[in-house]
Amino acid sequence: MKKKMISSMLVGVTLMSALSACGNKKAESVAMDNEVKEETTVEQNSDEPIDVLNQEETLKLSIVTMQGYTAPDSETEKWMEERYNLDVEVIALPGWSDGTAKISLLMGDETQRPDIIWWWNMEADFTQWVDAGLLVDVSPYMEKYTVMRDYYNYIDPGVLFYAASDNGAIYRIPGDVAEPACETLWIRQDWLDNLGLEVPTTLDELEKVLYAFTFDDPDGNGVDDTYGLGGDGYDYRSFWPWIQGSGDGLGRMELLCKDDGTYVHGAATEDCKIWLGRVAKLYADGVITPNIVTDTDRGEQMANGGYGVTYDFIDLNNPSNATMQSFYSTNPDAKWVAIDMVAGDNGIPQDNPCSVSAWCYFGITNVCKDPERAYAIWDDMAKPENYLRRRFGVEGRDYIDNGDGTYEIIHAGDGAENTEQNLGIKLFQDLFSRKDEYNISNTAETTALFERAKNDSRIAYSHTIERRNPTLYELNNELGTDIGDIVKEYSWSVISGNRSLDEWDTYIEELEAAGLQQVIDELTQLHGAQMVEYVKFVSEH
Repeated sequence: MKKKMISSMLVGVTLMSALSACGNKKAESVAMDNEVKEETTVEQNSDEPIDVLNQEETLKLSIVTMQGYTAPDSETEKWMEERYNLDVEVIALPGWSDGTAKISLLMGDETQRPDIIWWWNMEADFTQWVDAGLLVDVSPYMEKYTVMRDYYNYIDPGVLFYAASDNGAIYRIPGDVAEPACETLWIRQDWLDNLGLEVPTTLDELEKVLYAFTFDDPDGNGVDDTYGLGGDGYDYRSFWPWIQGSGDGLGRMELLCKDDGTYVHGAATEDCKIWLGRVAKLYADGVITPNIVTDTDRGEQMANGGYGVTYDFIDLNNPSNATMQSFYSTNPDAKWVAIDMVAGDNGIPQDNPCSVSAWCYFGITNVCKDPERAYAIWDDMAKPENYLRRRFGVEGRDYIDNGDGTYEIIHAGDGAENTEQNLGIKLFQDLFSRKDEYNISNTAETTALFERAKNDSRIAYSHTIERRNPTLYELNNELGTDIGDIVKEYSWSVISGNRSLDEWDTYIEELEAAGLQQVIDELTQLHGAQMVEYVKFVSEH
């Protein structure tokens, strides 16, 4: 990833991109009540920043977390307590299925409410928390303690926009924001070599490779046990090369903004019809793993070594990646390599872009005794040297700095030594996570792959819809599930051969009857106004 802060030129480019992609509309701007915020900021900034390293009073902080290290009284927790004079209580959530229920319970009971809450995918709950005054506006603190703010602006100036409320208040701090693009096209180089094939550069060449990988015995064992393409079951991402390469690349199974500023659901476009037809033929011909139309995990399938192409996470390139470690333990002579995305119909290959808004957040609640100090502590922990200590442990013991910009990870945090010795590596993993050069789990090659994928995904990102306040989209929230179910049922039935593309017109009629145009009309109004606000926010911040 690039290693310099965003410049005024980049801000200007971002503003122009926002306007050209989705903002060329005569939409009225949602009014921002800046007067109260400005008065608050002035009052806060009249004081000197808190010296978090020299506080006489011990501050109790109860903190909700889930991923990463959660055992109490770890070495990392004690390091935090000693450094900041804290008494930390780690509240571990039970898991993905029951986690949100536990969060709701904690926030609904003042006697159980933590000082710092972490959550994901709870937009309606978040709105209720704000309305009830359960969360603290941290925007004034961001003016005094700037490490997290500057980092997120470096990642993308839209990160904090999507975290902020319409009036500029920030009640939720982004916890983890993905790289601009996280995936790449992977291929078995050893299979290519065995069959005397070149790395494919076009969609047609890729399909020829898939057939060869399926029928020409690429592993040389004389058994018909290989497939061309593999991926997660019921995951459109598995077919990204065809999605981006068919027609104009607007066949993504989501609402999109076109270059002319109008909106469309990608699943209702001719581009979608094209890629569905191509993938359905591949599946019917047996070059795609059969279980791609069932609920399966690509990691397990990859470890079995039965296919030769997949679109998957760039992190697979790291030696510490568990999936690849498992794969190579049973396939020591194999070689997966990351290759450039293949060119399709429009000749402009694109990788799959990630959202610039956070997938999870954390916030300081109204029961916290000293919210400014709590924020200042977290901002100090976000400094590179302190982030390395919390995320990767002790230098020399848990990782080695080679002095040339590369690192050797000794204890990745997922091994038995972390638990057995209670080291606490990865404590509060998703309560601020860096994706820059201080994410030292990435090798230099992996970092370069992330940079390449970012650069090769910007056109696709210009069509992506991000909602600042999803609860405002009432029609989408009411009708979106039914529309999505129609899309899933038809598309996966076509891929598996249970329905035909001859039924396309009927499928479109089903979408229209479910209210697709109403959803698009709502999106045109609300998202158009949001993009005007986006330009305003970025220019002011």
